[in-house]
Amino acid sequence: MNIDTVNIDGTTYMEVDKINVSEATFAYLVNEKDKDDFCIRRIVAKDGKVFYEGLIDDKQFDLALMYFAKKHQNIISDNKKD
Repeated sequence: MNIDTVNIDGTTYMEVDKINVSEATFAYLVNEKDKDDFCIRRIVAKDGKVFYEGLIDDKQFDLALMYFAKKHQNIISDNKKD
């Protein structure tokens, strides 16, 4: 299995999921050394380069989190049963 990684402020994050929606592509990242340290970034392409950019505001964060929860609702509901 090939997992993309990115370095953000000296910390290496693994890209655990990517969701494309009409307004953005969201990357869901987890610190490879601390599973409790996660973040969501937008994948942006400018001038032929692709990079991760912070989310615009709390509304966009909530939207990205909703897309993730909806995509993985079967896993989330299975974990609630335990």
